[in-house]
Parts: sequence; C-alpha cells; structure tokens
Amino acid sequence: MSCYRVSTDKNFNPNEPIKSAFLRTYKQATTGNATIVMGHYTNIEQPGDHYVWLRHPLKRDLSHFNYDCKFNNQLHNDFVQHLSMMNGNFMVLWLYGKYCGLHDSVTMEHRYNHVRKILNTRFKKVYDSKKFEDSWTDIAKELDISVEPRQNSNQADKDYNVIQNYKSLSEDFKHWHRSYNQYDYKLYDEFCA
Repeated sequence: MSCYRVSTDKNFNPNEPIKSAFLRTYKQATTGNATIVMGHYTNIEQPGDHYVWLRHPLKRDLSHFNYDCKFNNQLHNDFVQHLSMMNGNFMVLWLYGKYCGLHDSVTMEHRYNHVRKILNTRFKKVYDSKKFEDSWTDIAKELDISVEPRQNSNQADKDYNVIQNYKSLSEDFKHWHRSYNQYDYKLYDEFCA
C-alpha cells in the first residue's frame, strides 16, 4: 500500500476526489469503492467520506510543544509560558478555519457550535486518536485492504525528545488548561468519551 500525501502533490486539485489524485500519482489499481479523505490539507469541499481523529486537548498541546522544540519553533522554552502565548481551543480553530474554510470574526462559542454540527453531519466517523489501531482496522475493512503492514508513521516518542510530559504537570495547570481550552474539551468529551 502506498501513502499519498497532498503536501507533495504539485498538481493537487481540492475539487477532485482524493482517490483520483492518489491514482493519478501512483497509478495503482485499488479494490473496494471507498473514498477516504484524511490529512491536514483536506477541507469540507473535498468529495468522499470524511473521518477525523480528535486528541485529548492537553496531550495534543504537549505533543505539539515537544515537536516544535525539535525544530526550535516553540514560543517559549517553558511549556506553560508557551501555551499562555497561544490561542486556546486549537482543535476548534483548526477545524473551523482550515477544514471549513471560515475566517469570519465570530465568537469561539459560534465556532464551536459550527464545528460540532460539522462533526455530527459531515464526518462519517469521529475517532479518538488514542484508539487509532482500532480505527485503522475499521478503515482497512471499508477499503477492502489488509490491515497489515501497518505504517506506524506517528513515532512521536521516537522522533524527538520529550521536553514536557503529562505526569509532571500540576493539577492547577491541568485545571487552567481545561478552562483555557474549554471548547476543545467539550468536543473531545462529547465525541471521544
């Protein structure tokens, strides 16, 4: 099985099915009739079945911070300070802006309600990223492909040093994080609990 990446496809057209782009690039026959869209560059207009994996908001922020540190892209060397310099509710902002393509000046609650509606109506399935292996089994079955070999492409703990970990964070900070990212937590709690 080949991996198609939009980011490396110079001829990517967001108005054509992702499967067409994959086949054009790799010219490989596939079995099954599913069209699956996944990745950072997809949007609501992309034809096909849409799936999303939500990550626990604090664990997502920790992973992103540790990744940024690998390339010296963090805003501050201290994780708490780094986060305080960023907008909260990353998942809501990402889905609203990048996936839905909306860039209007509305409240975070409005964005959350829109994203919540989209998760309920546009996505075929919303998965919890901590259950990725189970989700891959579902998707492989729908595509009529073998679950093996697994790509294991997310090597977060091996690709970079962990500067900040979850266990070392105080309960006060975790409480602050939940408050600062309340809409991300609401999404995660509703769709992944």
